[in-house]
Amino acid sequence: MKFSSSLRQHLILPLLTIGILLLLFVIPATHPKENDNLPASLVGVHHLGSDYLIHRFYINKSISDNISEGGGGGSMVCCISLPRKWRSTLVVDVRWEVHHIIRSTVPAVSETAELEGIYHAQVPVEQYTEPGDFYVHFFPNGRVRVVVSPITSDGEQHPIRSGDPHSSESATKGIAAKVLFNAAETAERERKANDARKEYGGWR
Repeated sequence: MKFSSSLRQHLILPLLTIGILLLLFVIPATHPKENDNLPASLVGVHHLGSDYLIHRFYINKSISDNISEGGGGGSMVCCISLPRKWRSTLVVDVRWEVHHIIRSTVPAVSETAELEGIYHAQVPVEQYTEPGDFYVHFFPNGRVRVVVSPITSDGEQHPIRSGDPHSSESATKGIAAKVLFNAAETAERERKANDARKEYGGWR
């Protein structure tokens, strides 16, 4: 698979996905009060090094984004709904696709990115005391953490510090998979996409 530099930096997902993600709720079905929920932006960060990128990652099989070889942390996708107060039952389904960048020594030859692995994980949302954005941190060997913080990923008070050698120790280990979604899941995603098109009058 070939990626131009601009494509890696600006991978654009279908607008339909943006419509679907507005329906996503991370909170469990416990019938919370309406004012208990707050919107949060999704931010992906990877700690894999400059020779890797996250081509795609998904939260709860719907909301999605990508992370370039720069490591991410600056791009946000709207919106996830989170409870104002953390709950121990908050768990999200995370799926991601890691690519290894093969850099050419020949100027005329484009760089390529080869699939390193696809992973699935059920990841607890780590405890937070105040609402913020929804950060998904990816680590080597198919590991991932999810934190909520009002502090950006490069801030000193962010829960996961860049360069911290211990930051992956509490990460959830993902399970290697052959595909991001199996046939039944793909059919269900298509059904929801069709429902979203009908609800939004064909908006894409």
